[in-house]
Amino acid sequence: MKLNFNPGDEYAYCNTGFTLLAEVVSRISDMSFAEFTEANIFKPLKMSNTLFYNDHEKIVKNRAYSYKSDSGGYKKSVLNFANVGATSLFTTVEDLSLWSMNFSNMTVGDSSIFNTMKTPAILNNGKTFGGALGQFVGKYKGLNEIQHGGADAGYRSYLTRFPDEKFSVIVFSNSAEFNSGKMAHKVVDIYLKDRIKIEPKKEEVKVKNNSKVVAIDENILSTYVGDFELQPGFIISISLNNGQLSGKATRQAKVALTTISTTEYKVEGVEAKIEFIPNDGKNVKFLKLHQGGQVMEASRVKEFDKASVNLSDFSGDFYSEELTTTYKFIIIDGNLVAKHSRLSDFKLNLTKEDIFTGEAWFFGEVEFIRDSNNLVTGCNVSNGRVRNLYFEKVNL
Repeated sequence: MKLNFNPGDEYAYCNTGFTLLAEVVSRISDMSFAEFTEANIFKPLKMSNTLFYNDHEKIVKNRAYSYKSDSGGYKKSVLNFANVGATSLFTTVEDLSLWSMNFSNMTVGDSSIFNTMKTPAILNNGKTFGGALGQFVGKYKGLNEIQHGGADAGYRSYLTRFPDEKFSVIVFSNSAEFNSGKMAHKVVDIYLKDRIKIEPKKEEVKVKNNSKVVAIDENILSTYVGDFELQPGFIISISLNNGQLSGKATRQAKVALTTISTTEYKVEGVEAKIEFIPNDGKNVKFLKLHQGGQVMEASRVKEFDKASVNLSDFSGDFYSEELTTTYKFIIIDGNLVAKHSRLSDFKLNLTKEDIFTGEAWFFGEVEFIRDSNNLVTGCNVSNGRVRNLYFEKVNL
C-alpha cells in the first residue's frame, strides 16, 4: 500500500478518516454508530427525523430517492452502500436547522469542542487550507463563514453558517445537476444584503453582442486542435469542424467555443473561457482555462498512433489487495470496458501510451505497468482523492 503523500505535506479531501472515527466511537461505546448518535445527539436535539442509515435493507418512511438526468428524462441514481461516519445521514432541512442552532445555543457539546471544530488545520509547511474538523472556515463577501457541502449519487446538500450574524442556510436536492452551494449563497445574498461587503469582482467572461463575426484563419485554428491535460485523468479535447472550435472535457458533453479574440474563446453554457498560447504558428503547447477567478494551465498531450495500440494487452482480471476487489477489463465493440460485480460497466478511453481515462469518476486515470518483456502486469488507478492505487493482473 502507498500513501498519496506524506502526512501533513498536502491536503486531499477523503472520507476514510470519518468512517474510521465512526468505528472508533462504536467500539468505545459498545453501540453502533447509529445507536450512539441517536442517543447522544439526535434525541437531545429533538431531531426526530434523522438517523444514520447503516442497514441498506431498512425501509425509511418518506425517504427521498435521488435522480440524474438522462437523454430520455430522469433515472434513479442509486447508492450501493450503507457505511456510516462520512456519509449515510438521513435528515431533513428542519432537523438540520436544530443541529445548526446548537452551535449558538448549546444543548449538546460545549464551547471547547466547537472551537476545536472550527480551528483550521495546519500543514507541515505552516500553511492552512481552510479545512477544520468536518467544516471549512473562511470568508464570504467579507463575512466569516463556516460551511460544508455533500454529494453522492444524485443527492446534493449544503449547510453554511455565519456565526457573527447567527444565520444559517441549508439547501437539499435529490437531483444530481442541482448546485446546492450556489443556491445557498443566493439566499445569503438576499438575507444579508445589508451586511455583505462589495469585493473586487473576479474575472468574468463576457462576450459582447456584435453582429460582426470575427473570422479566424483555419490554419491558426488547426493549431489549437488536440488533447490538453488539465490534471491527471482530466483531458480537454479541442476539435474543429467547418471553422467552428468545440471543446469536450472528460466525462462532459461537447460545447461550442465562441470567439472573443484570435486566442480567446468563450465556453458556451459555462462562465469560463479558454485561452490558447501561440507557438510561432506551430501547434500550441498549452492552453489556459479561466474559470471561477482561477487560471489553470493544461499542456498538450503528446500525440501517438492510437490505431496501433493492441487493446488485448490490457484485458484480463486486475486485483487490488488494498480494496480486496477485482475488476475485469474486456474488449467490447473496439473499446476497453471495465466490469465489476457491484457496478455498471464503464469504458476506458485511451489518452496516452498505456494510459486511459475512465468514464467512471473513481477511475480518473489508469496507467498500465509493463515488465521487461513488455507484458502488462498491473495498473495504477488515480482520481481526485486517490493516487496510484495498485491493481495486479492475476491471469498473466
